[in-house]
Amino acid sequence: MASAKRKNGVAPSKSGENGPNKRRRVDTTKQKRQPLSERNAKLATVASASSKLSTISAVTDEPPAFPRGGAGVLTPLEKKQIRAKADRDVLIEQKRAQATDFFDLQDRDQSLLSEDEENDILGDDNKILKSKPKQSSKRRKVQEAELDLAPRIEGLNYKRIAPGSLILGRVAKVNPKDLAVSLPNNLTGYVPMTAVSERLTAKIESLVAKDVEEDEENNGSADEEDVVELSQYFRPGQWVRVAVTSTVEEALSTSKAKKRIELSLDPVLTNRGLAWKDLVANCTLQASVSSIEDHGVVVDIGLSDAEAKGFIPSQELHHGLEISQMKPGMVLLCLVKSLAAGGRIVRLSTQLQNFGKKTTSHTLGTAPSINSFLPGTLVEILLSNVTAAGLAGKVMGHLDVTSDLVQSGARSACSSLEKVYTPGTKIAGRLICTFPVSDSKKLGFSVLDHVIQADTNIPEADMQKTAKHALHVSSVVNEAKVVRVEPGLGVYFTLGSESLEGFAHISRLSDSKLDALSADSGPFKIGTKHKARVLDHNAVDNLFILSLQATVIQQPFLRVEDVSVGEVVKGRVEKLITDEHGLKGLILHLAEGVTGFVPRIHLSDTQLHNPEKKFREGTTVSARVLSTDVVRRQVRLTLKKSLVNSDLKPWTEYRQISDGAYSLGTLVKVLPNGAVVQFYGSVRGFLPVAEMSEAYIKDATQHFRIGQVLNVNCLHVDAEQSKLTVSCRDPSATPHQHFHAVSPGNVVKGTVFEKSEDDLLLRLTDTDIIARLELDHISDGSLKKRQAALNKTRVGQQLSELLVLEVQAKRRLVRLSNRASLLKASKDGSLLHGFQDAREGKKVTGFVSNITPDAVFVSFAAGLTGFLSKSQIPAESLQLPDFGLTRLQTVTSTISSIDYKGPHPRFWLSLKAESGKSIKGNGTVEQTQALTDVVDGSTTSIEDFKVGTVTKARITSVKDTQVNVELAKNVLGRIDVSEIFDKWEDIKDRKKPLRVFSTKQVLPVRILGAHDARNHRFLPISHRAGKRPLFELSAKPTYVNSSDPEVLTLDKVQVGSFWIAFVNNIAENCLWVNISPNVRGRIRAIDVSDDLSLVADLEENFPVGSALKVQVISVDVEKNHLDLTAKASGAANQISLKELSRGMILPGRVTKTSDRQVLVQLSDSIVGAVNLIDLSDDYAKANPMVFQKNDIVRVCVVEVDIPNKKVLLSLRPSKVLSSSLPVEDAEITSPHQLHVNDVVRGFICNVADTGLFITLGHGVTAFVRVSNLSDSYIKEWKDEFQRDQLVRGKIISLDVETGQVQMSLKESVMKSDYVVPTTFNDLKVGQIVTGKVAKVEDFGVFIVIDNSANVRGLCHRSEIAEQRVDDARKLFSEGDLVKAKVLRLDPETRRISLGLKARHFIDEKEERLSNNEDRDTWDKTSQAENESPREDEDGDSSTDDNGGAGLDNEMSDDDEDILNIQHNGDIDSSASENDDQSETETTTKSGLVAGLQIGGFDWQGLSALPNTKNNSTPSSDTEQLHPKHKKKRKPTIQADLTGDLDTHGPQSTDDYERLLLSEPDSSLLWLQYMAFHLELGEIDTARGIAQRALKSISPLGGQSESEKLNIWIALLNLENAYGDDDTIETTFKSACQVNDAQEIHERLASIYIQSGKHDKSDQLFQVMLKKFGSADPKVWLNYAAFLFDTLSEPERGRALLSRALQTLPPTTHVDITAKFAALEFRSSTGLAERGRTIFEGLLDSFPKRVDLWNVLLDLEMRYGGDDQKGHVRRLFERILDGDTAAKKARIKNKQAKFFFKRWLEFEEKEGDERSVEVVKKRAEIWVRSQGQTG
Repeated sequence: MASAKRKNGVAPSKSGENGPNKRRRVDTTKQKRQPLSERNAKLATVASASSKLSTISAVTDEPPAFPRGGAGVLTPLEKKQIRAKADRDVLIEQKRAQATDFFDLQDRDQSLLSEDEENDILGDDNKILKSKPKQSSKRRKVQEAELDLAPRIEGLNYKRIAPGSLILGRVAKVNPKDLAVSLPNNLTGYVPMTAVSERLTAKIESLVAKDVEEDEENNGSADEEDVVELSQYFRPGQWVRVAVTSTVEEALSTSKAKKRIELSLDPVLTNRGLAWKDLVANCTLQASVSSIEDHGVVVDIGLSDAEAKGFIPSQELHHGLEISQMKPGMVLLCLVKSLAAGGRIVRLSTQLQNFGKKTTSHTLGTAPSINSFLPGTLVEILLSNVTAAGLAGKVMGHLDVTSDLVQSGARSACSSLEKVYTPGTKIAGRLICTFPVSDSKKLGFSVLDHVIQADTNIPEADMQKTAKHALHVSSVVNEAKVVRVEPGLGVYFTLGSESLEGFAHISRLSDSKLDALSADSGPFKIGTKHKARVLDHNAVDNLFILSLQATVIQQPFLRVEDVSVGEVVKGRVEKLITDEHGLKGLILHLAEGVTGFVPRIHLSDTQLHNPEKKFREGTTVSARVLSTDVVRRQVRLTLKKSLVNSDLKPWTEYRQISDGAYSLGTLVKVLPNGAVVQFYGSVRGFLPVAEMSEAYIKDATQHFRIGQVLNVNCLHVDAEQSKLTVSCRDPSATPHQHFHAVSPGNVVKGTVFEKSEDDLLLRLTDTDIIARLELDHISDGSLKKRQAALNKTRVGQQLSELLVLEVQAKRRLVRLSNRASLLKASKDGSLLHGFQDAREGKKVTGFVSNITPDAVFVSFAAGLTGFLSKSQIPAESLQLPDFGLTRLQTVTSTISSIDYKGPHPRFWLSLKAESGKSIKGNGTVEQTQALTDVVDGSTTSIEDFKVGTVTKARITSVKDTQVNVELAKNVLGRIDVSEIFDKWEDIKDRKKPLRVFSTKQVLPVRILGAHDARNHRFLPISHRAGKRPLFELSAKPTYVNSSDPEVLTLDKVQVGSFWIAFVNNIAENCLWVNISPNVRGRIRAIDVSDDLSLVADLEENFPVGSALKVQVISVDVEKNHLDLTAKASGAANQISLKELSRGMILPGRVTKTSDRQVLVQLSDSIVGAVNLIDLSDDYAKANPMVFQKNDIVRVCVVEVDIPNKKVLLSLRPSKVLSSSLPVEDAEITSPHQLHVNDVVRGFICNVADTGLFITLGHGVTAFVRVSNLSDSYIKEWKDEFQRDQLVRGKIISLDVETGQVQMSLKESVMKSDYVVPTTFNDLKVGQIVTGKVAKVEDFGVFIVIDNSANVRGLCHRSEIAEQRVDDARKLFSEGDLVKAKVLRLDPETRRISLGLKARHFIDEKEERLSNNEDRDTWDKTSQAENESPREDEDGDSSTDDNGGAGLDNEMSDDDEDILNIQHNGDIDSSASENDDQSETETTTKSGLVAGLQIGGFDWQGLSALPNTKNNSTPSSDTEQLHPKHKKKRKPTIQADLTGDLDTHGPQSTDDYERLLLSEPDSSLLWLQYMAFHLELGEIDTARGIAQRALKSISPLGGQSESEKLNIWIALLNLENAYGDDDTIETTFKSACQVNDAQEIHERLASIYIQSGKHDKSDQLFQVMLKKFGSADPKVWLNYAAFLFDTLSEPERGRALLSRALQTLPPTTHVDITAKFAALEFRSSTGLAERGRTIFEGLLDSFPKRVDLWNVLLDLEMRYGGDDQKGHVRRLFERILDGDTAAKKARIKNKQAKFFFKRWLEFEEKEGDERSVEVVKKRAEIWVRSQGQTG
């Protein structure tokens, strides 16, 4: 038997021994020796490692080790040398196993074994040859045992990848020409589009050949099938098996080369080594789609057998992949379901996730050959070795598999492989890679959940489900916590959530080189938190790749995706690009690996002649991002100052643009009729020539150039169609006033100022209006005649008698006509000037504008066009060319029909007409119909209802905005609310104006037209085919009575005019109102009222239909916009920047809030900012986030900067409301307001290296040096201060002239009572101190004492708790607040020993408890002195706590006491009061009896219990009727509470767990623990804690039952608040089984009452009456109190008394009757007189019950009502002056003394001196009378 020490990294033997570092014994005698030939073959294989791929079968024999002839090739000496060399190399590699390079670490070439260690283990070749035979044999046995161990655990890295490697990966990104595939261990490979499959490659080659042919023929357009988009073949997150084709290093511009792994997805390569005989169910195949069939997909599996095919049924496609999405050439990783019995067809499935569950048996355990085991297969593994670095095992007992640190899950902070896995057990794992360069066939596997499950979801999407904030590449993680450290490799982190893990390589931890890493010390020890940036995410490892380098974190961009469109960036000129025209553009360096291009037109706002002189390489410039192209990795920039320095919000998306919004754009294309404006991203807009200027522009190319920057506003945007129309004109500007004076049909004159070949431009006389006279309208006649007339006209000539055809106010243009025929038609009224002139059957004159084979279009003035169909042209003209008509010919026709449907009315014309019938546009004839039940008797047919007709209407219904009426049967109409009232005074109810009308009321009305429900307007006439119209009516008296009323239209509304408007609709920030049925306007929220409080709720204060008196602000007829205001001040919304002045108070609307300011809109063009110093008069309340968007606020103007167009506002109440309001932080506008030693507050505006800059006011900034920040030393002081943080300090230096202010934030400077920090010399042994945990080690805790000069002490683990503590790190963490006792002080070493044990604080608590007990003893003594005896019916004397009277035969002492009342002005309180006080104190001390209020509700269920005790008077009748003999309470040992261990209470789960170790039986602590989790919303966790508490509380304790009861009640309360009826019922039944059932019922009833579930309380009380009502009167009393006080149903409560008397035993009848009577007094629904009656009956039946008199006295004193004094005095007189009942009671001296004292006390409080004297006199008389009788 020989022993050997096993070195680190060597896997344990198959015998199941654990731990690679333990001593083991290797019994060489029991091991089966292998033949010498086999051992030599193995050693030769190890020594000659081959890089070639080998396919090893389990059924294949090794080649013979003997050559032909039987002679050996090697001599015995050579064999020994080879064996020694191989053994040495293998063990050295195993020594390095724990430092395996998982992430391609290349800087660890040195050996981990020293030369001496190597010689000690193996010896060199000479030592082996020269050593003794015995030692050599012993060493060889050890070496053979080592070689038989499990394979070395190693991970995948760049050096272990070789061409031919097979790896399982996930598609990370689909690029246009390749795929990026995530590989295990943070590797990434790329698959070119030509290495996907043979079919896809063939398709690409055919498309290339086709393109060549088309280029030669210059023919054809690209078809959709002619484009190969990899995104249609793959999706991110898809699992694939890849074959490595090459590993190369790409030379980059930097000195370091980039490693690139080229991959292939071709099934021929990825399934290499597989044959048909190797296929078995549950193995995996990579397949490419060959064809798509009806029920599935035929795939090519790439086997050598050409006949072998695969078939995937449609139901076996994974979720999200439809058969319609399949394409030939698509590659899928599939699972073998079954093999065809006779053919060469294998049935496959792509649903890997369904077979990746650990509960299923879809693992491959056995196979015909080990060739069946390829990456992607889920296999059954027999573990042979489990180490901290990974796992090793075997498949089928032959194939070696390993799992490294990453894939085994050992990287997790909470994972310990030795605890999770045990050698010899079988587990499921998915194969992920092969190691072709390995000596023997070996594969890597993974046990990560997402790999085993093979979920096809995108990894980032999974992260979003678990993380509160999803991480993305380039995001910064402020707190990345170190969970594992791999020395020499890197650090693992958790990122805000345990499910998010990250890794930072050692080279990425710091900008400077780190020599070593340690998990126990140094900056990256376990538990420390750091700031990191996400560089990438590996979908296979589910691991974020991080960098902690400051240069990387501060870098603005890591990739093109991080660059935001519209963002202003800094860049360095890297290169100037030139062409034959000069400088083409610039390349700017934005960040490492990110560059941008500046095109020529964006170099400057002006054209540069020599731009290369201005922009030199290396120059730093500011630019704004125009667009980004992630696919092409391009960034377009602009250097135009107008764009870079603009404050306008850039338009980056169509959906963020709203009508009327402003932005800057660049002209990229200029056309005669407009220009194309480029904004940011893909946003482009069209600028019509009419919108380019206020003046008329004929040709845009003459006024604008490409590259010009324009300030435009949005006219219209269609985000879905990506269409945008913009304008350069001012949207608030109204058309020129002269345009209102010109209308179609007017006759004008003007002067020609411009002439062209096809038109004349004129300026109309006396106006600046520009008019256009086209060639077509210069005269009547042929084209030659019109051209001649044009040639005769000269510039400057004045033309008269010109007819206005059309007014284009939007373009500032008027179209004219000089044709005599049209002028004549206009004068005689046959030329239509608008739709209001159209009438059916009217003869009209117009000109032909267009002729088609089927119709003729006739135009009129105002842009009207009529339709003349072929059927309405005379028959004789149909055969003529163009129907005998010519373009521009004047024709006269008849209007046959008008259709007002849709936004634009249409009308039809006819050149032939039939009398008596109406010809419709579709050729139908409509007969006139008669009417029935006409409201107005003078009307006979519907033809009588014409526009302008005055008739009568009957109201059928009244709505908010209209009155529905009928003119006759089935002839309906409506009266809009705006067509009813003439004057504002006529409206009686402003919110409901139509309330005065009722149904069947008849009103006189005038017909306005027909109502069109589509566009909510009325039309002059309507004849709808087959339907009767809905008439639009007016009931305005002025309109009905007028002879020629005028219909209101938008063009007649003038700016500044006043109208009555009615609310039609309520939007988020405005009201839509109608001033007529077809004139609609908008009132912004800030313009609705001068009272801003009404604006807070528009729907409540301005409901639909309400009336408002408004004034017109602006009118835009072309856009159909009307802006109104309802404020008395008029157009306050149109205030300009020049009109603003400091101190002006205005209303505004909040448009945006941020962390440091609030933006408020004052008008359409003015937006002001409210900074933190202007938000409130108290800086502590300055929170911008309390304001919401669209809030209406009142602001005060603080500063106006007209050049920069900036406005500063203030929301301080002292400025906007009243200057007399208290101001906590005064407004500081100048350093003159400050003085040295002033204590002021301000906000940090900058954190510099030298100190802080504090904003005290506008233009006033103070500086705080680092030395003045704090009295104590702060190592990382920048982490303690942030921008916008509120601080308080004292002015220590002030220079008014320069404005320099210095402050100090030290407490010692600001406070006069500043306490000097504690030093070591101030501490005393036994002193109690508080502190914070600074460092935790396994042997103890280092504590920094509060308010000290960094004085630290050590609490050894033996002084932490009464129980043994093995590791303090499990109980404490840095930052915990603790309370400690000084145990020892060592002045020489200045060491402090502290103690945290609970017993150290018992003395302090006992002293506090003793003080409480002394006070209790005093109270009890005083109470005992005031107790009076009670006499029952039998005359027995007993003690009554509530002041009953007892007999005493020695009258002299009592008489003397009674007489002494006259001289004693201070009467002792009654016993009942002392009892109540004592009870209150007892309840307070018990802690839980009165109900613990934690977590937002009553945990004990007592606070709402309807008990008479809770509502009793200070002299409780309950106590009087049930006297209790008080027992002297013995001192009990009090448990240490949480407050004694932690000055601020437990703050985390660890705190509670630590406290529960010392007090497991404290229900108070358990309840606080439950409340802690409830505040975090963890309901299930709180339930679990309650169950733990019920199991943990020891049943041996004296208070165990009450402690458990507290937990049960808390659990009931928890289920009532967060559970359902089933959970409450289950908990309730369980509680009743282990507790007093009646008490549980009462507590649950109280819980129901407290939570407002009165129905359930009522039901539960009825159940309690049945179960407990026969024995306990308290049940009846509680139910009665519930009915009286909670449900206010006193009759039900009174009915309970009779039921109770029938159920309860007779001995309880008097008491319960008295308590029901007392309830009548106390309850607000009770009757005091009824209670008196009940008491009178009791006193009459039981006169000896003196306690009843006393209770009645108490009730009368407190609830006596109006005649309280009278009732009380009469009651005292009856008791002491011979009342019949009182005589029967035989009042004794002590009783009389008690009642006289109470009477005297009452009179002194409620009466006067006279009444006091009367009581004293009566007392003397009583004494005398008793003396005489005695």
